[in-house]
Amino acid sequence: MELFRVRFINKIRPDTIEIRYRATLESHSSDTIFEGHQLFHRRYLKYQLLKTGEVALRSINNIFSAIPDDFVLDKISFEQSHDRSILEVPSKSSFDKYVIEHHYLNRVICHENKSNQPIIDTKIITELRIG
Repeated sequence: MELFRVRFINKIRPDTIEIRYRATLESHSSDTIFEGHQLFHRRYLKYQLLKTGEVALRSINNIFSAIPDDFVLDKISFEQSHDRSILEVPSKSSFDKYVIEHHYLNRVICHENKSNQPIIDTKIITELRIG
C-alpha cells in the first residue's frame, strides 16, 4: 500500500475558472504521480458543478482511475475560493458519500464502526489563501 495526497489550487479570472490538482506520494520522495487541470470558460459554464464541489470529486475519480489500486488517499488539501458563490470545496459528507457510492473504500483510509458502517478517515484540509 502506498499513501498519497491530492492538492487542489484554483484561479478565478474574469473569463475563466481554472482548477489544478496534483497527487503526490506521502513518502520522503514526494514524487508526483498525477497532475491535472480543468479550465472552464465562464460564459459556457453550468456553475452548479463548481458550487457543489462536484468538479473536485470527479477529479479524484480521474486520479483513482489512472493510478494503481494499491495507492490509498491519505489527505486532500483544497484551496477555498474567495468567492464561494462561484466555487466551493466539497463537504466531508459529500466526499464520503461519493467514495461509498463509487466503491472506492479500498482507495481511502477508513475503518468500520461498531455497526459495521464505514468511517472514512482520509483527512480533508481547506485552506484560505491570501494573494
